Amino acid sequence: MTKDIDADEVVLAEENTQQKNPVILDAKAVVDYLQQTPDFFEQHAALLSDMKLQHSAGGAISLIERQVAVLREKNQALESNILQLVQIAQDNEILQEQLHRIAQRMIEAENNNNIFAVVADLLSNEFPVLEVGLRLTAIDEQWALPAEQLVTEAELEQAVLRRIFVDNERECQFLMNDDLNTFFPQHLNVRSGVAIPLRANQNFGVLLLASTNDERFREGMGTLFLDNLADLLGRKFKKMLKD
Repeated sequence: MTKDIDADEVVLAEENTQQKNPVILDAKAVVDYLQQTPDFFEQHAALLSDMKLQHSAGGAISLIERQVAVLREKNQALESNILQLVQIAQDNEILQEQLHRIAQRMIEAENNNNIFAVVADLLSNEFPVLEVGLRLTAIDEQWALPAEQLVTEAELEQAVLRRIFVDNERECQFLMNDDLNTFFPQHLNVRSGVAIPLRANQNFGVLLLASTNDERFREGMGTLFLDNLADLLGRKFKKMLKD
């Protein structure tokens, strides 16, 4: 005769089975559960103060204190990013004002034999902490280009000059070591520089800026201001090129 099994016996059997084969929870299962149950700590608020976490400075802190510390670190990072953005905006405003002043002076400057000296002085005044140079080729002889600014056909055979004047397609070239010595032989303390090509149909000149700061001019930096400055100078000087 078969004995009927009631519901209590079924539950008891299941409990015995679970005790013999307990469910093992790993870290992922706990994380998944907490993500699926966002109100867990609201239902068990006491756990927030009871749970202790190891602090990086030593000792233990509650979960709430850890959350506050994490939020404080995030706020500090955001504040730092905002300050950097403000500084960038201020720097851009200064550069824009410089470019505007240079454009005004370039418009006012007469096209005579003093134009190259005027432009060199203008750039030196706008960038007082930098070494400034201007090197040109293919300028018509009537404009009496100063010798220190002239690049001859023979000099164009030098590797660094050929790279900038001939092979380069209107990209700023960052200068280090020997390249700096080529353009600034009297300023051995410069550590970084940039050569910005001046262009009509082809490169006919280069604006040179150098600094004693290793990081002032470097690969990866923005060159929009430099490109705009070169375009301004190129438009001024292209009328003086040989036919």
